Amino acid sequence: DEILAFAQEHHIAYRFVPGNSGLFAGNIDVNLFEGIPTVAVHQTALVGWGRIVKRLFDIAVGGLFVVLALPLMGLVWLYLNIFEGGDAVYKQKRVSRYQTKIGLFKFRTHKHKYHRLTPEQAFEKMGKPELALQYRKNGDFLDDDPRIGRFGRFLRRTSLDELPQLFNVVRGDISLVGPRPLVPEEMDVFGKKSVILSVKPGLTGLAVVSGRRNISFEERRKLDMYYAQNWSFWLDIVILLKTIVMVVRRVGAK
Repeated sequence: DEILAFAQEHHIAYRFVPGNSGLFAGNIDVNLFEGIPTVAVHQTALVGWGRIVKRLFDIAVGGLFVVLALPLMGLVWLYLNIFEGGDAVYKQKRVSRYQTKIGLFKFRTHKHKYHRLTPEQAFEKMGKPELALQYRKNGDFLDDDPRIGRFGRFLRRTSLDELPQLFNVVRGDISLVGPRPLVPEEMDVFGKKSVILSVKPGLTGLAVVSGRRNISFEERRKLDMYYAQNWSFWLDIVILLKTIVMVVRRVGAK
């Protein structure tokens, strides 16, 4: 109050920093409420009309992609059923916005005998239980995962295994662009999951076009948080275009 009074008496502009500045990590609005200055902190910039426009874009573009990809998805489905022992498409349990549980569609890339087994069960079945520890330690990934068949590696390398997720986009489970869908187990180990869960996960995202498996798990989560807090429609367009280039060049897919 003394500083403000001094500034007013000497016609000096006055600004101050609120004491709880550590909370201001999201989208900020400053306005007056009943003459009292207030600071509104949103977890995401994706609110209001932006959320509506994003959903309409997902329906229109996602629906178009479904139509274009249907013949290719049909061929992959037939191959997996005829030559790989069935169960061409399966659901992965994931967490969407506001902790909503969803089933994410994917083409099966594991060999049929390891399908629907946990990593620990599968590696135990093949007599290599030590690989389960290596798999978990490496952020649920192995460079040469023996559970994956030759055709499965092709699907992952070309990202074709994720094509069925276009149906999740049209249904509204996920968006075309967003953070990586979290598995339920990650809910307990990632402290700032609430920021990521303020928006729908995406078929692709900022972490994907920034390096995918070439960056650490923590870096991917930071990029997901940045996207949630700094969303813009133009950012979605840029990420989609970069994703198309990456898929064509087969960058980062394993």
